Amino acid sequence: MSESRLTRVSLIIIVLFITGIILKIAKPVFFPFFLALFLSYAISPMLDWLLKHKIPKPLAISFIMILTFVFLYLLGLLLYSSGKSFAAEFPKYIQKINYLLVDVTYGLERLPFKVDVTSIMSQINLDKVANFLLGTLGSFLSFLTNLLVVFVFMLFILAGREKFSTKLALALAEDRAIYLNRIIASINRQIQKYIAVKTVVSLLTGALATLVLVIFDVDFALLLGLLTFILNYIPSLGSIIATVLAVAVAFFQFGNSLIPIWILLLLGLIQTIIGNYLDPKMMGRGLDLSPLLVIFVLIFWGWLWGIAGMVLAVPLLAVAKIIFENVPSLKFLAVLMSK
Repeated sequence: MSESRLTRVSLIIIVLFITGIILKIAKPVFFPFFLALFLSYAISPMLDWLLKHKIPKPLAISFIMILTFVFLYLLGLLLYSSGKSFAAEFPKYIQKINYLLVDVTYGLERLPFKVDVTSIMSQINLDKVANFLLGTLGSFLSFLTNLLVVFVFMLFILAGREKFSTKLALALAEDRAIYLNRIIASINRQIQKYIAVKTVVSLLTGALATLVLVIFDVDFALLLGLLTFILNYIPSLGSIIATVLAVAVAFFQFGNSLIPIWILLLLGLIQTIIGNYLDPKMMGRGLDLSPLLVIFVLIFWGWLWGIAGMVLAVPLLAVAKIIFENVPSLKFLAVLMSK
């Protein structure tokens, strides 16, 4: 029994390792597919609404595809213009950060115990951080200019989403096909609800955060609002990162004034109200993903596909948990993934 168990564990590790290599090598194919799947679930409620009101399916799909393209195009345009502004202003922020580090260094030297300030300073290379951020932004923009593959996947996903149940009925025995179709329908409903609600909540959070930053005339308000929208897909951790980034920019822009404090309070209030009241009310029940698992998945997908992988990491994890919850033999995995 011990040898059999060891063999199974070894096979699982080998399969995971090979899967990771395949995903990393095949990123140009898999990432557009996963993004297309994500977008398809996000816009499915709108497609269902159009079909319910007797709009022909080809016309409804065409309308949704055009609407999605316009949204993503404007999103890319916003990101590009904000990125150019960020690239132009970031050297000023590097100078302010260097001044702050000098003050911190002076304070550390006056402590009763010795701190190796020179070593600490040598580890902080702000130019590398800036180049990394700008490089990440550029790679994301280059993806947005190549949406053709994503839309091809989306077209086939939306057009053939009802055909799978018919194929199951033809391929399997009647009782088995009915059982599997019931499970698949339940999984699709839960995934669709999760992604659609999360997208609406993230859009609202990003819009309100942008409004607050624009009112206080904070630099890169649109870029920070867009990051708030994207990071809101990451439970708890994403909202903290988004708020810290906005407060940090406000601090380096306005210095020791009350504006960074006001921004911290207002953004914290927005995140608290939406995260603790609106999101649970719309979602019905939360997925309660383990924070440790979320961090691990973010690091893993960040290593695998970079910033693009980190954006999709938590939604993919949530989809996996929904699937495990609906398959009796895999429910133990959903329990292990919970808090």
